[in-house]
Amino acid sequence: MKSFKVMKKYTTVIGIDVSKEHLDVCVYSDHKAKSFKMSNCTKGYNQIKKLIGTCKDLLVCLEHTGIYAFPLCGFMSNQGIDYTLVPAAQIKKSIGIQRGKNDKADAVSIAKYGYLFQDDLIVTELPEKLIMKLKLLYSLRERFVRAKNSISMPAKEMRGFIDKDLVVSIQRSSKQVADNIQKHINSIEKEMITLIQSDKELNRAFNLCSSVPGIGPQISIYLLITTRAFKCFTNARQFACYSGIAPFEYSSGSSIKGRSRVSHLANKKAKSLLSMGAINAIRHDRELKAYFERKVKEGKNKMSVINAVRNKLIARVFATINRGTPYMQLAKY
Repeated sequence: MKSFKVMKKYTTVIGIDVSKEHLDVCVYSDHKAKSFKMSNCTKGYNQIKKLIGTCKDLLVCLEHTGIYAFPLCGFMSNQGIDYTLVPAAQIKKSIGIQRGKNDKADAVSIAKYGYLFQDDLIVTELPEKLIMKLKLLYSLRERFVRAKNSISMPAKEMRGFIDKDLVVSIQRSSKQVADNIQKHINSIEKEMITLIQSDKELNRAFNLCSSVPGIGPQISIYLLITTRAFKCFTNARQFACYSGIAPFEYSSGSSIKGRSRVSHLANKKAKSLLSMGAINAIRHDRELKAYFERKVKEGKNKMSVINAVRNKLIARVFATINRGTPYMQLAKY
């Protein structure tokens, strides 16, 4: 699984809006756009191949739609076609005001985005098959965890309000279902670890992440998924921005000088997991615990200090990945 930053100028960009059954394709070149509609299957992929022809300076830009784009990505990788996956929010924020929405217009917007911002894009060379499998398993685990919590909580809330015998009966039934769900969760977690261990690069990145105090197995797995095994983010600051934990200046001229604050544009799941990791690190890492207590004594807001710890954790993770050695073997942070 490799990625590289765009180093050449693409004269033609194909934007593809991917849905479950169809592909809306826009060929953008010389500021002219041509639109096509194809099926999201092998027949449609071969039509795209014919459309591309022998064009060398070509980039395919897709909106990241998860599993629906997975077969197409695999096809392009096998054909040696340069392609990149871009988050929908990133494209939406870049195209300005839009009135109305349809798949054809979306494909044009994706193509224009790829053409205008190609210097900032990360092009994928190999299919992300293992990462996609890992993402699907992780999502399934999340659904099971939510189901377990939804079953367990009501039984606890009933105590002291209804008949004791009925509460005991409800709790017994809830526990049986919750225990069964937990078995499935444990099975999924083992399957994810087995999948990671099947790939040398993924396993190396996972072990390096897990060596950082506060970064447990589930956080490590989520970091592998969101960073595509640390190929689509080059440094800790970029991932901190993506996670919504990087502070930004808020000022304008001489009249507006607000406090630095984080942006609401963020991967909320990553932010939540890093919060739990930061709290865990403060409890068990002496250096971070001392840092937290010192800053709080200085009058800093606790949440602000926790956010600083989150940034430190990300910095540590990227340091271990870049150095290729576990955190404990690094020089003092």
